[in-house]
Amino acid sequence: MKDVKIVCMGDSLTEGYEINPAKRWSDLLSRKMGIEFINSGISGDTTGGMLARFQPMVVAHQPTHVIIMGGTNDLWINLPDELILSNILAMTRQANYHEIIPIIGIPTPYFFEDSPLAESIFITDRKLSDRIDIFCEKLRQFAREDEHPVIDFSVNMTRDLFQEDGVHPNEKGQEVMAEQALIALKNIF
Repeated sequence: MKDVKIVCMGDSLTEGYEINPAKRWSDLLSRKMGIEFINSGISGDTTGGMLARFQPMVVAHQPTHVIIMGGTNDLWINLPDELILSNILAMTRQANYHEIIPIIGIPTPYFFEDSPLAESIFITDRKLSDRIDIFCEKLRQFAREDEHPVIDFSVNMTRDLFQEDGVHPNEKGQEVMAEQALIALKNIF
C-alpha cells in the first residue's frame, strides 16, 4: 500500500467546502489508510472544468488511482446528463492512458426542503434533487458498463450530516464519506 497515491478530482464535495482541511474525507482517509491522498477539488467546478484541469491536477502528480466525483454543479446549471457523463468518460480515458486507475465517486444527495439557497435561474430545488438522484443512477450504470470501481458517497447520508445549505456535508458528513470510501477502497486494494 505504500506505493499507492490517490488524487481526488472533483468540486466542493471533494474539496470539503467550509471544512477544515484536516477534517475533509480525503484527509481522514489518508490518516486511516496511511497512504497519500491529494485533494484536487475546486468548489463550483463543473465536469468540463475538471476535464480541462485533469492533466495539471491529476496526471502531473503521477498517482496510481484517481477518484473522480463531479456533476452536481453541472446539474445545478441544468446541463444534460449525457454531457456530464461524456466529461467523466473522457477523464477515465485520460486516466487509463496514463496508467492511472479511475474510481468513480457517486455524489451525495441534496436536501432542499429546508435549504436557505435561493432558487437558481437554471433549475428549481426539487428538480435539482430529482436530477441528482437520476444522474447518480446513470453514473452507477456507466461505472458498471465501463468496469470502474465505485465509491458511493450517497450511502448513509442523512440531512443532519449536511451544512445548512443541504448540499455540502458537515464534519460528521465528512466522516461518513470517509467510512464509505474506506469500505470501497478495501475491496479495490
